Amino acid sequence: MTRIRSILIALVLLTTLSSPALAASTSGTTNVSVRVPEFIVLHYYSGITLNFNAPTAEAIDEGSNSFDADWSGNTSGNGLDANDLMTASLELDGTKTSVRLNNVWAVRGFSTSGNARVDVTTPSDKLQNGSSEIKMSNVKVSDDAQNGSTITVKLNGISKSRATTGNIEMDLDFSNTTRSGSHTGGEYTITATTI
Repeated sequence: MTRIRSILIALVLLTTLSSPALAASTSGTTNVSVRVPEFIVLHYYSGITLNFNAPTAEAIDEGSNSFDADWSGNTSGNGLDANDLMTASLELDGTKTSVRLNNVWAVRGFSTSGNARVDVTTPSDKLQNGSSEIKMSNVKVSDDAQNGSTITVKLNGISKSRATTGNIEMDLDFSNTTRSGSHTGGEYTITATTI
């Protein structure tokens, strides 16, 4: 009897396990969107020193000259005239020197157009050492393709390795420079704006 009972239980279990299961299934699709904020990073130097090289001394032979002298020690004749002096290795004579500071700013971030506007202004255009003065003018931002007081550049996202780098260009006027040493006080301001 026990054996028959075991066979019956085994048959019931086999029948139950071998019948197909009725499964219920459903699915849904979710639309995903991400809202990216406008964001901009400006990298810049808060201080820049330009170190100009020049010979420490130079002697220029202006040829020979003769003067008339009397026995009292008075002389007459033409000496050196500032307008006729020979050229030295460093000559400015009131002209401006154009300077380009390469890769002194960078921008990265997000904007609705993927671009940013970069502006430069000059709050203080005079560098001074006492009464000696250097004047900055014609200050521009550039990115090797364009230059001006305002340019439009690509942001390229927030990765540091993809940041857009740029330059500053300016003219320096040494016509009122009379002293060596550090001349300070000049400033330019870079502003980066998402567009």
